[in-house]
Amino acid sequence: MRTSTMETMVPLVMLLVSLHFVKFSDGRNNHVQRDGKLLSLFQIVTFPNEPCIGNAGKNGTCYTTEECTAKGGSAAGTCAQGYGVCCSFTVNCGGTRSENCTYFESSGNEAGSCLATICPCSDNICQLRLDFDQFIISGPSTLTESLIATKFGQSVLAGQASSLAGACLTDSFSVSSPSGCAPPSICGTNSGEHMYVDASEACNDLRFVLGNQGVGTGIANRQWSVKVTQYACDFKNLAPEGCTQYHFGASTDIIQTYNFAGGRHLADQNQNICIRRERGNCKICFTAIEAIDVAVSGVLADMGFNNDDKKCCGYSPAGLADQGFDCIIIPGLMKSAAPNERLGDSMCGHNAGLVDVPVGADSVTVCSTRQPFNVRFRSDTFETMGELGILGFRLVYTQNSNGC
Repeated sequence: MRTSTMETMVPLVMLLVSLHFVKFSDGRNNHVQRDGKLLSLFQIVTFPNEPCIGNAGKNGTCYTTEECTAKGGSAAGTCAQGYGVCCSFTVNCGGTRSENCTYFESSGNEAGSCLATICPCSDNICQLRLDFDQFIISGPSTLTESLIATKFGQSVLAGQASSLAGACLTDSFSVSSPSGCAPPSICGTNSGEHMYVDASEACNDLRFVLGNQGVGTGIANRQWSVKVTQYACDFKNLAPEGCTQYHFGASTDIIQTYNFAGGRHLADQNQNICIRRERGNCKICFTAIEAIDVAVSGVLADMGFNNDDKKCCGYSPAGLADQGFDCIIIPGLMKSAAPNERLGDSMCGHNAGLVDVPVGADSVTVCSTRQPFNVRFRSDTFETMGELGILGFRLVYTQNSNGC
């Protein structure tokens, strides 16, 4: 059973009262010597081993200097009013850590498989949150070589010319989840993004696989710093089950597909973006920042957008000619303007936002009252030749109380 130190004791003051000799007369010229008592006074300062913010904004855990050194950490500032140090923990390729708030960092010389193991810091850990403070590895392939797409041994996409564009064929990052469902593997540029995964008693492996030569892409200047935070099972703000990402604490924020900053969405994704309903709100609305910020599947020349559930998120014959598999799913979606026309939950294609609007028009805001709030992005292994260069999506969401 793994345990963590919950409280540290520090001797603050040790006061010694010296031995005094007192002489007095007993009336018979006899002198009596009286010994004073030796007194010791200890004041003990205790402080919990809580998270702290160290130098350069790096988080850590508050320990004594001696405890930090013994645990293999680095002092990154003080805490507990100066009686402790903000102890920061780092792990590199081949390392194992069981401290909360550990940073998995690159040295700049990694090659091949780079594995770090994160073990629970106590027997009451249920979830890990990975914050990609820095995440730059080689992006997905842009190969245009034609192949026949197959799934479960059967030809899909009606024999259309397809490719592996979007697949992470050079570099990749993945997280094991022995006790749950693992999040999708990713690559490219994802600094500022995050990811949730179920914690395992058998520990979780964080693995970068780095290719020696680019496959349909160049070799990036690889850099990463992944902060791993462990959440106890009784933590009040655990991410709901099945969430790849979890946004909370603000009624408005930006969400996007992995590698949006790299210029195209990734293959083989099932990215479930969950959003906590903030107090007093019952509706969430989405809009694109720029007209080009929503582009998944669909033929580029067509530039159409489809809200038909029968033509997105699958290989049905009705959707093969112009759509494909990749799609966005927002349950209960409707137009924000009266009469609040109901839209399909599944969306795919290209346009200024999440509904079909005239070319050059501003993005239309769409809303949902279906709770819990979430947006799911799904993609398959293949891209039809007309789909090449698909960006993914970036959306602003805003929660409100209209109609509550």
